[in-house]
Amino acid sequence: MKHNIELPEADFFQVYLRGHLIDHHFPQRNNKKFIETRSDDAYDTFVSARLEGKPVPIARELAMRTLLAGLYVSRYDIIYNVVEENLWLRLPPEYMPDFAVHLLGQKPVSDILDRYEVNGDFLDRETHQPMLTELLGTITEILDGYGL
Repeated sequence: MKHNIELPEADFFQVYLRGHLIDHHFPQRNNKKFIETRSDDAYDTFVSARLEGKPVPIARELAMRTLLAGLYVSRYDIIYNVVEENLWLRLPPEYMPDFAVHLLGQKPVSDILDRYEVNGDFLDRETHQPMLTELLGTITEILDGYGL
């Protein structure tokens, strides 16, 4: 549904999604078309729910589910959590976000994430713990190679 006038709720969805994609380092963070389309879909969900008589909080929740479908946990989130939970004695906390971004570009880390088919809904899979263990081993080897 294309909007003829700017509506605050529609703007909220775009701003929220853009911030979420940036904060969690999703590859779509610079894809304006993706953000606009997903925000429009969320707004349509909100309007449809309201037209069905659902209260505003429920309509917003349904819209947020549409907005964030497949974008709940990023590759960055997984890597950052491994670093934060397991390597806090080896890295100062202020280095962790940048180091997690650095690790995203490392082929061995990327290969593990690809092999386990990490996507935005990954946390529901049974292979989560084995992947975390493998990531920790690989990240530890990378750190050892840097002499840290």
